[in-house]
Amino acid sequence: MSSMRTGKGVLALVVAGMFLSFSVNHVFAQTQAGSKKEAKKEEKKLKKETKKLEGKAEEAEEALGRDAVFCILAAHTSGVGTAQQLRDKFNSLSGFPFGQFVAAVLLADRIAKPLDEILAQLQAGMSIGQITKEADVSMGEVRRGFGEFRSELARSMTNPPTRDCFASTP
Repeated sequence: MSSMRTGKGVLALVVAGMFLSFSVNHVFAQTQAGSKKEAKKEEKKLKKETKKLEGKAEEAEEALGRDAVFCILAAHTSGVGTAQQLRDKFNSLSGFPFGQFVAAVLLADRIAKPLDEILAQLQAGMSIGQITKEADVSMGEVRRGFGEFRSELARSMTNPPTRDCFASTP
């Protein structure tokens, strides 16, 4: 009788272990699915903010001139290049949309990738979201940076810069 109870006890432990294992795997799978769904949602939000930024950059280009946007861009980024370097880089690209270039510069300022690499990835068909995900950077942080710069462009259009950063100073 004692060995029968021991056998039932072992069987109960095995069944409980299997149930616990199933429960843990189920919770893990749900977390993974939720996390994938959340990542897609974040990527969609970043895509929307990128489109807004691109539109505002092209609007500012029209209102202020491309050089003024390069000056503003250079003043609000670090390590990406001077206004002159950004202008030269943009002019060396053929058929690349100006708004997308502005987004690429801002992204290069926020992730550990050089601008040339980001531009090459964009030209190869990758999205800003895919590049951000690949760099393992918070899409929310990139989105906030894009929004802040979009606001800066809007302020500059209302109150245009009085100094041309391309003009030489005496």
